[in-house]
Amino acid sequence: MEFANQRFTVSEVASLTETNLNTVQSWRRKGFFDLGASEGWHRFTLSELFSVAVFAEVSGGTGNQDVASSACSFAVQMLAEIIESNAAPYFVGASRKGSDPVMEIAYGSLNVGATLGKLISEGADAGAYIVVDYSAIFSRLLKRLHAGGYAMENPNSNV
Repeated sequence: MEFANQRFTVSEVASLTETNLNTVQSWRRKGFFDLGASEGWHRFTLSELFSVAVFAEVSGGTGNQDVASSACSFAVQMLAEIIESNAAPYFVGASRKGSDPVMEIAYGSLNVGATLGKLISEGADAGAYIVVDYSAIFSRLLKRLHAGGYAMENPNSNV
């Protein structure tokens, strides 16, 4: 099966993202990641699977579903850039209760520090910042797909 056309059940998504099935279903109902207008049975595309993986890793690592949702909002675009151009995108962001979240995409690890410095110098009011490495999340997801026996070929041998 062609890499981009693979479809996954919600139980497969839960397993591949190392998340409880009921948690994935709850996140879906709450609209934390975009799955279009579908209700009921849904088979997840690779992009949707990646969005869930981003949300799971960020919310699990930070405990902050607002920041995870913000990082997830860029996931489909970042996945396309990783696959098509071998980009190394990072989400740099922060959120504090009562203030608007700050976020920006940085390309390449060398630009992450500059992006953080820019956000801080612009007066972004946040107690802590988060950096999400989309390429690393995709790499871990590919390893789990391979380990699970999915007929997936890495579309970008450099990832």
